[in-house]
Amino acid sequence: MAIGVGAPLYLPAPTAPEWLDPRLFAQDEDEWLAIEYRMRTEPLEVIALAPSLEDAPPILAPYVRVVGWIVEREPTPPLPSVPVLKVERLPRVLPPDAMVVLDANAGVAYIDPSVATLTRYQSQLLRVATHTRYHIESQHLPVRTWDGQTVAIGGRIEEWAALESTAQIGAELVVSFAVSPPEKPEVPHLAHQLGGKPLWWVVPREILEEPELQESLWRWSVEMNLTLIPHPPERLAEWLQAMEAVKLSLREQHTPIGRWQLGWLGTLPDREEDSLPLSAHLSEAASLEAFWEVEQSALEWGLYRAVLLPDAEPATLATGLAAAPHALIVPPTQVPLAKERVALLATGECRAWFLQRLNQGDTETLLRQPEAWIRQRR
Repeated sequence: MAIGVGAPLYLPAPTAPEWLDPRLFAQDEDEWLAIEYRMRTEPLEVIALAPSLEDAPPILAPYVRVVGWIVEREPTPPLPSVPVLKVERLPRVLPPDAMVVLDANAGVAYIDPSVATLTRYQSQLLRVATHTRYHIESQHLPVRTWDGQTVAIGGRIEEWAALESTAQIGAELVVSFAVSPPEKPEVPHLAHQLGGKPLWWVVPREILEEPELQESLWRWSVEMNLTLIPHPPERLAEWLQAMEAVKLSLREQHTPIGRWQLGWLGTLPDREEDSLPLSAHLSEAASLEAFWEVEQSALEWGLYRAVLLPDAEPATLATGLAAAPHALIVPPTQVPLAKERVALLATGECRAWFLQRLNQGDTETLLRQPEAWIRQRR
């Protein structure tokens, strides 16, 4: 998504875009001289229109910064870093000083958008600003392991009301086990509380196939960085087909939609009594061997993977790191401790340590090894 504020590029001919100078509309020389026009000292953000990226003439840099493209022909790699929207036919004339909102995810562009549309996209920019603030503050900075691997540390919640406190405590993502979706008016508020941080939701069986929920999931993905974990996964292919059909229907209605991704959430065996029940998880491993096999399958599927941990003890964190997941999920109150300890553990050595446990069985010396690594590196 990008918002271009100010005059877009004017297209008097398919191959000759010109900068929209207000003097172009002068009726005679006297009127041309009467129009006060100063070249901008700061680049103006614009949406550029061209038949194709290959045919586009040079942009008047540094006075223009292109934040999006609208083209008639499918672009070929390498693609620009800004959004690109393909349309059947370009508009030949645009209103002077028009604001253009380009949403490449939904495949729509708004010229002179309504107040409601503009407000919705401005709220997204506000959340991006919140995300930037999170990453300036030390407690929200992402964690790197001792050997330089990036692993997100997330917090788990069982009610939507706990989302804000979990994001504020420093969790890089939030995993929700809420049994029902949030109310529609709450979604923008929750997205703002996340401040751009990802939300993972374990979608329960009872509501997984509801058409209304499937529509809502596509709409929410405009508001937030969303990862879905359908439970149970047995009918995953059918569910994905239904979601794709809903997506096409929303596109035909020109409804803004975003993108979500599919995730895998594994849980370690031998959980403590106060941890979440087995039925809440996508992976139900009864032993270390079973956990390892299921995790390797998820790795082959190319899913975004997270491991749910009952605590932030050194041996627990090391076992989770051995699976090389994208994220480790701990109770919210233990997020700061988990981030501190993960930074003192190495993924490679944790993997070798875990394989040694599988081959030789657990001994007191082996179980205390991660704690020794942390103590030596402090």
